[in-house]
Amino acid sequence: MSNDAKINTTQGPQKSNVEMLNMDEVIARLKLYFGNESTASLMRRLGIPKSTYGNWKKRKTISYDYLVQGLLQAGVSLDWFFAPRQQLNYPRPSELHLNEPIVLHYQPSSDTEEVLKATAEIKPFLQRYNLPETTRNQQLLVDTYLASRADHIGIDFALNQIALALSWSPETTEPE
Repeated sequence: MSNDAKINTTQGPQKSNVEMLNMDEVIARLKLYFGNESTASLMRRLGIPKSTYGNWKKRKTISYDYLVQGLLQAGVSLDWFFAPRQQLNYPRPSELHLNEPIVLHYQPSSDTEEVLKATAEIKPFLQRYNLPETTRNQQLLVDTYLASRADHIGIDFALNQIALALSWSPETTEPE
């Protein structure tokens, strides 16, 4: 029998060269996001059963499918959690290779909760650039914040650019 006899055998999963987080790093990042809570409380927030966490500790490995699902349900950015210092590419719809073009349009949301969250996010930018909290200034930054969520532009970059532009504009107050 030749050495080729093993060609058709199934192979186990191949290991990735990507360095994943260990248990201590996962808990540290969760505490950064949720605060200095107990590990049990953090797992409850993510919907991860005690037995699953116990198995992770015993095996010294993490089931990333449960972790990712929990992070997404909690609204935690996977980019921030797994690659906080990396500049990642977010393709625009026009950069995607699709058989049929899709059109994604940003429509200002009437969802009160989303607008309130956006308003809270833009306030530090108004303060940083000593801009008055006029309706015009807030609307411009909130619209940009909401559009960035739909079009994948970096929110910090976009808000900084607009806030800088507003700070240089002679008209930063409301018209009378």
